[in-house]
Amino acid sequence: FTWFTINYRLAPQHRFPACAEDVESAIKWVKAHAAEYKADPARIAIIGESAGGHLVSWVGVRGTGNTRVAAVVPFYAPNDLELQNKGREAPGPSMTALFGMTEWSDANHKIIQDASPLSHVKAGLPPFLLIHGNADKQVPYEQSPAFQKAMQAAGNTCDLITIKGGGHGMGGWEKLGSDYAAQMIAWLRKTLH
Repeated sequence: FTWFTINYRLAPQHRFPACAEDVESAIKWVKAHAAEYKADPARIAIIGESAGGHLVSWVGVRGTGNTRVAAVVPFYAPNDLELQNKGREAPGPSMTALFGMTEWSDANHKIIQDASPLSHVKAGLPPFLLIHGNADKQVPYEQSPAFQKAMQAAGNTCDLITIKGGGHGMGGWEKLGSDYAAQMIAWLRKTLH
């Protein structure tokens, strides 16, 4: 594997979709420079955690042409921002920072729906491997099985590794006896051939 770690612009200085555009720019850059690093531009997987998981999912479901990738691995990703905000009387600090919204309205619900990868699931997407702890208190675990179900219903490959007792963040997952890292590498090797 050849590994690239990227940065992206952060909210609130840069509102969505600036962060997603930076991920797309990184994909284009890696494809353009793949030969220099002995990488195959046709076998790019994007991986991200939490907010980064949301970004790789969003780019993965929307990518076309030179932003399309071969595989997507989101860790504990908020793929449904409506579900993420369910029951809240007002948008939380992350929604305010990312989108500039301070209250719920029909227009704001449409914005977070459009920013939800779940809203863009369709046939022909790259394979996804979701990795999520079922004791996550920040991003409800139910988001991953719901996203998997939608992906599979559209005819896409979408696998899920559930970390039993795992919270938000992979620190401590090994103490739970999870071999998620080995499973992910095996999945990438199989998926990317």
